[in-house]
Amino acid sequence: MSRNDTLKEVSMKLSISILQVEQVTQSYVDWYSNEEVVRYSDNQYRKFSFEGQCSYVENCLQNDDVNLYGIFDDTTHIGNIVISGLSSHHRKAELTYVIGETNYWGKGVASFLIANIIQIAKKEFDLNKLYASIASGNIGSGKVLEKNGFVIEGTRKQHLFYGGEFFDAIDYGLLLKG
Repeated sequence: MSRNDTLKEVSMKLSISILQVEQVTQSYVDWYSNEEVVRYSDNQYRKFSFEGQCSYVENCLQNDDVNLYGIFDDTTHIGNIVISGLSSHHRKAELTYVIGETNYWGKGVASFLIANIIQIAKKEFDLNKLYASIASGNIGSGKVLEKNGFVIEGTRKQHLFYGGEFFDAIDYGLLLKG
């Protein structure tokens, strides 16, 4: 079964686009107060507000080194992916992402998102490499990266502290050329 077949089965109309300030909603801000959503993220240590997220999105729009994409099911904003380091002389960029609407977890949304960002990284930015780091407890995120061709490049032992517990940081990479 292909990724597209999976998406059709759950009746989603997924798309990604550069997130605009007018697309910031309270629902988006509320993702970050959901313990499940921020369980393996430094966002659990930050405070979020509507005004703060509008400012964050505006700053991303003004920054040539960063692109913040929203993922949408039709017109519903369900997650984000950030690609940063776009101006690196080394032609590499880091990915960070969140599916904030938990009812979309386990339905292929993150795989769709990563697959699309890989194509953007190749075609629009001519990057040589993408990389991402995850907490060792975030099994789902590791599976998504591996499904899209990322490989483990290293492990930093007890590098992250979330929810009163230490986790290894697992570093993934994907070579886009050759």
